[in-house]
Amino acid sequence: MSTYLVTGVSGAGKSTLAHELERQGIAAIDTDADAELAYFVDVDGAVVERPLAPDFAWLATHRWVWSPARLVELLERHRDEPFFLCGHADNDTDFLDHYAGVFLLQIDESTMLRRLADPHRANDFGAVGDTREQLKLWRADFQHRMLALGASPIDASMPLHRVADALLAHIHVAPGD
Repeated sequence: MSTYLVTGVSGAGKSTLAHELERQGIAAIDTDADAELAYFVDVDGAVVERPLAPDFAWLATHRWVWSPARLVELLERHRDEPFFLCGHADNDTDFLDHYAGVFLLQIDESTMLRRLADPHRANDFGAVGDTREQLKLWRADFQHRMLALGASPIDASMPLHRVADALLAHIHVAPGD
């Protein structure tokens, strides 16, 4: 098994890192970009659209999840090569036995807030409704929980090429391998 989970809070650089790994010829996916994999569900598990500006009440009763069937399909497709799942879902730790390793893109609050405010950022989670405040409340606990589960931390406040190099050094893969 050579699948690695690269997780972190919104603004940590998961999507950007996925694109950088792909640019280097390494199999990676920005999990948020795959609508069959990642989506919001309500308390009954029904798939729902996120409102334009979710408030705390909506965020408390909805979860961003990954489809187990779609995840297995992706893992099977990439079973013979190092493959990086770059993203986060509320159920991503349900699949820990599928990963050869888990990496946490760790950032401080000020870096997170600066990145969330970037007008060129493709994902608006953290910039609309109560999502920014929710992330401020959640960041430290999430990072602590992932480290407690054994995730290897990577300082995601570094320049992108250094983050990619640090990640690849952990698993002894060179670009294009």
